[in-house]
Amino acid sequence: MASVLLLYFHLLQERGITNDQTVYVNFDDFDAFAFLTVEVYEQGSEIDQSLLREGAVIHLLCDLNDVVGEYENDFLAQPLIRRIIAANTEGKFAAIPEAIDIIEMVSAGESQLKVYLLAERLKHVYQKYVLSRFRALVHCGEA
Repeated sequence: MASVLLLYFHLLQERGITNDQTVYVNFDDFDAFAFLTVEVYEQGSEIDQSLLREGAVIHLLCDLNDVVGEYENDFLAQPLIRRIIAANTEGKFAAIPEAIDIIEMVSAGESQLKVYLLAERLKHVYQKYVLSRFRALVHCGEA
């Protein structure tokens, strides 16, 4: 959970999904692909399964955004993008349904990709899953 919170901290600082935000997260501590479908079995545990799954999706959306921006005309040839598309095909992005549409839009290729629409959808995901979660935590602490 610490890795997800660290990622969310940087997303909040930059006010959205921008570039290179996952560099702060150590892959040895948090392999986003492994956490897409993580299950927490401890009753009453402080480990939040939905936060872990959503954080994994957000992490991979950050990576996807980075690769699309960096490789513009050749992003579909990149191994990370292929792995993200494969995980989506396997139904592993269910924690954030909006991510499925984003990945499908990217998988259509550079000629079909509308960068402004990708940015809008990423902004929506950020607001709905990152910003709103922290707002709820702040309001919870005020009670």
